[in-house]
Amino acid sequence: MAAVAERIWKAFWHHRGTPLAQISDGLDALLKADGAIPFALVAEIDGRPRGNALVIDNDEPAKPDLAPWLAALWVDEDVRGQGIAGALLEEAVRRCAGLGVPRLYLNSRPVLQDFYTARGRRILERGVGAHGVTVYDRQLDRLAALPIP
Repeated sequence: MAAVAERIWKAFWHHRGTPLAQISDGLDALLKADGAIPFALVAEIDGRPRGNALVIDNDEPAKPDLAPWLAALWVDEDVRGQGIAGALLEEAVRRCAGLGVPRLYLNSRPVLQDFYTARGRRILERGVGAHGVTVYDRQLDRLAALPIP
């Protein structure tokens, strides 16, 4: 998980001055929690992590009543456009549906709206929280019967 922690840190936290150790320790603690959620997904190409996503209890402090959340979706720039992010999104949906989760939330910068809505996410609210993110959901109960591959 060290490689995933470093990827998440570089993509989302480094520019804020957050130490890598804080992200690494937090990810370790998160993934040692009891229960099926949280979990991490990692896309590998030739044995190297090239994309990742987390499913966690909450990713938006301004919306503590919503759970669970897809978070830390990231694909390396040199392999974008190959469907990796979409595959990570759909695998998170399949796993959550298999766990009986009725709805999965995520937030993003407004510039990514078209990406998420094209992949079945519904916009719930714009301009949320300290970073003005867009919050989305996806209803999963119609998918609950799908087997987890």
